[in-house]
Amino acid sequence: IRQVRHAGHNKWSNIKHIKAAKDLQNSKLASQFSHRIRVCVKDHGGDANPETNAKLKKIMAEAASANVPKSSLQAALKNKPDDRSEFQFEVGLPGGISLFVETLCSTRNGAINVLNGVLKKKGGSLETRLKTKFDKKGIIIVEVQDQNLEYLEEMAIEAGAEEVDLNTEEKMAEFTTDVNDFPNVKEFIEGKGFKCVDATISYLPEFPADPSNVERKVAENLKEILEGLDIVMAVHRNY
Repeated sequence: IRQVRHAGHNKWSNIKHIKAAKDLQNSKLASQFSHRIRVCVKDHGGDANPETNAKLKKIMAEAASANVPKSSLQAALKNKPDDRSEFQFEVGLPGGISLFVETLCSTRNGAINVLNGVLKKKGGSLETRLKTKFDKKGIIIVEVQDQNLEYLEEMAIEAGAEEVDLNTEEKMAEFTTDVNDFPNVKEFIEGKGFKCVDATISYLPEFPADPSNVERKVAENLKEILEGLDIVMAVHRNY
């Protein structure tokens, strides 16, 4: 386990933003996992049984931990994959800001055209390659009462989490996990009686930027617009 630390202001403001956009996020998350399930079944010769298709079992577990409705997952198992694919992009903004954009589109050029249509009006540039280092992690946010950081650290180690951050003002703790450990860690924490506020797979910056308030506001406005696009499944930021 990496060193456990208190959460900084930027990190917790990001969590609040995630919670505020939860309805839209849930809908897109269901679409994204449904697509992955259909592709996985196709790639494994039509094997829709998680017990014999190990990759499918992993995807189903991640989706369940992220609270994707079972009805969406079951429907995805019965449907054939569409012609869309997943594409990832990076958008650069002033202040060293990078937005990591996950899309689901029929072609890469089609996704580029949609994104550039927004960026030409709102600012920002589409990078020719992914330059900023983002790590794919499982994020679990739970409500806490009187538990102190030391107790949460011990539980994080026992659960197999990599980090835990405590916000005493918000009475919340955030556990960061390896993607492969995400379902088991969430199950362990809930088994200890904690109420899970949010659980999702996210991309975290290895080296966070430190933009000004104005630069931050510009990025937040663009992020919100991008998240509203049909082809965009999620937008992650490096601050």
